Amino acid sequence: MNNLTMIVQAPALWIFEEDILNRSGLEWLGAHISLGKPLHRYEGTITINENTLLLEGFDNRQKAGISFEILKGQMEQLYHGFDKTFTALETRDLGLSWYPLRVTFQNEGDNKNVYLIINYRFGKTDNLEYFEFLKQWVS
Repeated sequence: MNNLTMIVQAPALWIFEEDILNRSGLEWLGAHISLGKPLHRYEGTITINENTLLLEGFDNRQKAGISFEILKGQMEQLYHGFDKTFTALETRDLGLSWYPLRVTFQNEGDNKNVYLIINYRFGKTDNLEYFEFLKQWVS
């Protein structure tokens, strides 16, 4: 990790847009069983430093560790809610108890979307609080 001062850290699940578009039926089913976690590919922690959003954890498809960094200057948009890619149908309760947090960012000249599920526990998340925090952080 770089030398920046840690601001916030929490458990997180995440999935990129292309992962949702290419997910298997088994992954969809796993997100809909009663004790399963929401649809995700990666599981670990989110750390927000002075200039960096860092996702570190485990890639469930590749069965390997992962570290992914988004610089504050790469962020294009924050969105708390469902969209055409991560719909309410991707959740067990059709979106009645939580919404994904989408971060759109620049990566090698393209816009990419990552969907975050922060501090998931028993059908609840801290996504709204992190959405508000990140809005202040990027401004």
